[in-house]
Amino acid sequence: MTDDQNRLWQTVSQERADFIESHIGKLPNDILKLVHLTGVWPGGGIYKLEAPNLGQGLWVYTTFGLSNPDMPTTVTVADSSVDNPQGRVASFDVSLAKKENVPVYPGRPGYGYEMLVVTQGPADWPLVFLQWAVDTELLYDADILGRVEQYGGLTTEDIAVGQGDYVNVLISKAASPIPSAMTLSNGEATVLIATVITDDEMVWSMSNSREALAAHLQNSELGQISQLNRQSLFHPNAVDLSTIDSREAAEGLAQKGLLRSVHIFPLEFGGKDAPENIVYMPKTAALKKRTIDNKIAVLVQQKKVKGCSIKPTYKGKSFIPSTLSFELSGEAGFQETLEIW
Repeated sequence: MTDDQNRLWQTVSQERADFIESHIGKLPNDILKLVHLTGVWPGGGIYKLEAPNLGQGLWVYTTFGLSNPDMPTTVTVADSSVDNPQGRVASFDVSLAKKENVPVYPGRPGYGYEMLVVTQGPADWPLVFLQWAVDTELLYDADILGRVEQYGGLTTEDIAVGQGDYVNVLISKAASPIPSAMTLSNGEATVLIATVITDDEMVWSMSNSREALAAHLQNSELGQISQLNRQSLFHPNAVDLSTIDSREAAEGLAQKGLLRSVHIFPLEFGGKDAPENIVYMPKTAALKKRTIDNKIAVLVQQKKVKGCSIKPTYKGKSFIPSTLSFELSGEAGFQETLEIW
């Protein structure tokens, strides 16, 4: 990097910091560095800070460096390894390779944006989500900003953000009180905000547009604040699973995003894509079943399972199973019950 390039880099970094401290809150001394992106995103990272300029008790998590002058990155991760004896990381080694096709975004500062998550009170999951977003952009050239501009917003589904926790998000341009762009010496950077949405809100946005969903959120008390496991804007009352007494009723709720259809025996285990192999359940239970299925898949690949039995049980006349019982035989046999409701 030449002296002029270094001065521009430092200037842009300071301008970005000034924007955040002016509109959100004071930056902390420590920035979360993504070790696996060492060399890919030099100087970049994620900040977690209190946001008194936005409201009492609010916190913001933000990328810091996607709009750097040395972005888009020209290298990618070729290989990585972790040395963690006794469960404690001792070293992390990364091998870099030159990208075959480096994206070009004329007129943008770097990737052209920084991404924020806003929450009521501190949390850890937004850091995990932003790491996913950065990986998606730097390693896989997702052009998140381009997709937001093309579709008026971008929705993503079931992003893992912790042990058994998944989120759907709407990524859209920032709305008041946060400006939608920041002026930097290398160009105008868009400010994107990722907001947690429910299953049915995502389904609704597919028919009515992401922009319309963003407007509904902005007109509600939520705005662009993320809350895990919140009530839906469109269906604030929980579905009474005991009253769903037919496949047609369950399928109707699934089409609205209020239930999910799940294969009892996964297709990869030889299950059929047929009505007799499909049950319906809320999102949380469906994701827990996916975790169990993945566990079984590993054991099957290791040839430690001889047989697998999965049986649903029901309450009253409800078509929605109350439990799914898993029983595996073989070297790694186990029994496990998924409580659905």
